Amino acid sequence: RDVKKYYNQSAQDKKLVEVSSNSLYYVRELTHSIPYLVPKAEILLADIARDFQTISGTNSRLEVTSILRTKEDISKLQKVNVNATSNSCHCYATTFDISYARFKIDVLHPKTNAELRDALSQAVSNLRKQGRCYVKFEKKQKCYHITVR
Repeated sequence: RDVKKYYNQSAQDKKLVEVSSNSLYYVRELTHSIPYLVPKAEILLADIARDFQTISGTNSRLEVTSILRTKEDISKLQKVNVNATSNSCHCYATTFDISYARFKIDVLHPKTNAELRDALSQAVSNLRKQGRCYVKFEKKQKCYHITVR
């Protein structure tokens, strides 16, 4: 897709970076968003993933489940997700969702999902306390909805 065509007009002056799977996190197949963030948000995502690996003592990777949403994406998503709103933070490329239920587990240093969930919770909480992000715990979607500050 042509990102500039879909990117919120009020934020057009901000540069976008493509987000792709790497050694810290993986981006699952996105059905209701496209893989772009403003640079500050991408740095936050990498910092959360790096802290998660340090805290967990593994090379397990986080699963990114949603990134930049277009108006078209939101319309489709509203049919299946009650949390989806027309004025979503996802429209500004400042917000991403990370699953707290699914991880790519490090086979050399395996941990349980509960241990990995706790490590992610601690990593996210630490960065929130530092004032780097806003965090919403989404119980039904099993993810952290994170917006860079």
